[in-house]
Amino acid sequence: MSPRSERVKVADAGGILSNGACQSGTLCLCARSVSKSLRARLLDRLADGQVLSAFRRACIIQYGQDDLLALVAPELGNGPLNVVMEHFPGERTELQPGAPVQVQGDLFRLGGLEVSLGCAETWEPRPDWESLRASSELLLGRLEPALGWIDERVAGDSLLGLFLDSGCLQAVGEGAVQARVRASADAMWAGWQGDQAQLQAGAAQLAGLGSGLTPAGDDFVLGTMLCAWLAHPAPSRYCETVADACSPRTTMLSQAFLRSASVGEFGAAWHCFLEALTVGSRERLEIATREVLAYGHSSGADALAGFLWMGLRHLGTESEAP
Repeated sequence: MSPRSERVKVADAGGILSNGACQSGTLCLCARSVSKSLRARLLDRLADGQVLSAFRRACIIQYGQDDLLALVAPELGNGPLNVVMEHFPGERTELQPGAPVQVQGDLFRLGGLEVSLGCAETWEPRPDWESLRASSELLLGRLEPALGWIDERVAGDSLLGLFLDSGCLQAVGEGAVQARVRASADAMWAGWQGDQAQLQAGAAQLAGLGSGLTPAGDDFVLGTMLCAWLAHPAPSRYCETVADACSPRTTMLSQAFLRSASVGEFGAAWHCFLEALTVGSRERLEIATREVLAYGHSSGADALAGFLWMGLRHLGTESEAP
């Protein structure tokens, strides 16, 4: 019996493997799911790495030169970079920033922890863009009337709050940050319409704007990329342009998310959001939107602001066309 099949055999219902499947004294854990693209990148990969950052429900790992993956608790769900654990080990010394990691294909070793992908399901991070794009105008037309419940209390301190005015996206802030976001978003809209120089300039101005592992400006840009895959005539070109413009100006984690978005890959909450738009139920769309807004401190709201900024402008342009 191969080591991989042995690990699968002894995994219990909690995703913890018995010590018979690995070295004595090692806690062996089984992943629940992994994104299709991440699994492909890890195939036969041998690399040293380290824990980049660690939280109560997630651990970001850098391996090789600049590749990233995230070990996450089940409640955080699937994403382009995610390895969803059956049982997340929490705050262990092996999951502290700087701790060494060995990546050996579908096996990760972090000190006294061993994580196996052998029994993990493969999750597709790309929505069915061909089907969604066929009805993009219909889907975008459902946005504004369905999201009228989003107010300043819901938006909080996110970029979404900068554009709320009676449920419509209008710039209302007059501070330096607000002015920068508005000018950059306007430039990106010009880029959406074909001005590559404006697109690059707008994305570069938003890159790294804000604090945290994924600054607010980057999340806004990511939201426009989601909209591009839904409605832009040349989504790959648009997304590659903005990802390239942002990459040297932001964090390593943002770079990884933007690279995933440039090939049409997004997290599970966005898949549910797009599915809710397709169904057309306001109740379901509100539930899905709240899931997006719950992502990070304000990352989901900032990305939603970018999606709405481009989506509603694109819809207005299309409706005015002869």
